[in-house]
Amino acid sequence: MFRASRAPSLVDVVWRLLTPLLVVALAVSAEAVTPAVVEAGGGGNVAVIRQRQATAEQAMRRADAQIDRLQKQRRQHARLLKVAKRKLVKAIARRDAVREKVDRRKDRFKELKLVLARQVRVHPNPKGTQVIDRPALRKHIRKLDKKVARSERKLRKAVKKVDTARELKQRRAGRVGAARIAARKAEREHSEDKLSSGITQMLALSRERAGNSFSAASSKGFMKPVRGTISQAYGCTGYRLNPRRGSCRHFHDGLDIAARRGTKVRASADGYVAYVGYNPWDAGKRAFIVIIGHARGYQTVYAHLKPVRKVRAGQRVERGDLIGLVGMTGRSTGPHVHWEVKKGSVTVNPLRAGR
Repeated sequence: MFRASRAPSLVDVVWRLLTPLLVVALAVSAEAVTPAVVEAGGGGNVAVIRQRQATAEQAMRRADAQIDRLQKQRRQHARLLKVAKRKLVKAIARRDAVREKVDRRKDRFKELKLVLARQVRVHPNPKGTQVIDRPALRKHIRKLDKKVARSERKLRKAVKKVDTARELKQRRAGRVGAARIAARKAEREHSEDKLSSGITQMLALSRERAGNSFSAASSKGFMKPVRGTISQAYGCTGYRLNPRRGSCRHFHDGLDIAARRGTKVRASADGYVAYVGYNPWDAGKRAFIVIIGHARGYQTVYAHLKPVRKVRAGQRVERGDLIGLVGMTGRSTGPHVHWEVKKGSVTVNPLRAGR
């Protein structure tokens, strides 16, 4: 037998209509709260990579501070070591002088003892030889004996001072050894590698997101990030700290724009921030930099900024947005911005890039 079919109620109809809409709404909300995943340049989302960058930068800065402190201590101990060496040399000279004086007095003491013990033959005494007693000589010998004892005490003190100075010199020499500094440098290199890897991942993601979010025309032509005077152009330069490239003895990879400290620095084109912090590739004093990824494989670097974070990694910026302030961090002879543009991994002239 067949059961009679029941007509659908109003609740069933409403439920059937709302179910697909609820599914779509949940999917959209989940997509909105889920961070963008890095497909190019390694796994991880924006927040995770940003946290890795921050951790690696802190470790790098901590290693820098430890190395600076150890090197300062080593320089201090080097100066103290020089003082200890001079003291040791003087102590050895005093000890040798006292020792020579003791030897001379001992020799004199032996000579006088022999003179005192010498026998004098008297004639015509039938008893033979007689020993002539000389009280003045005996008194002189006793005084000389006391002097020898005092000199020996001084010699022992001088020898003790030499040993103390030598021990101090050895302590100064071994207080801050090269092994401790080498260990800290190894830690710093490890942190630099981790930070560099994090920047590379975020940069790949930034370029990809910029290519999807902005039109190709947005990276055609880059505006100057700050108003100021160009103090050093792109290309061959006489500034000796720059590396050699091709026929150039020294090559400048970017454009230096001199401006007053605190002047606003703006993004040259639309893109996504890949890194904000201290430069892991700097040798010695580090510059505070901002790196932005753009469409068409471009990236821009803004260096020597004030250590003030106006943007953060993963943030979307548009052409003209504030990203930092002019400073003098790193190797800088005056307040300026080092502006660098790269196409892939090759630097290009910022004034001609994207055209």
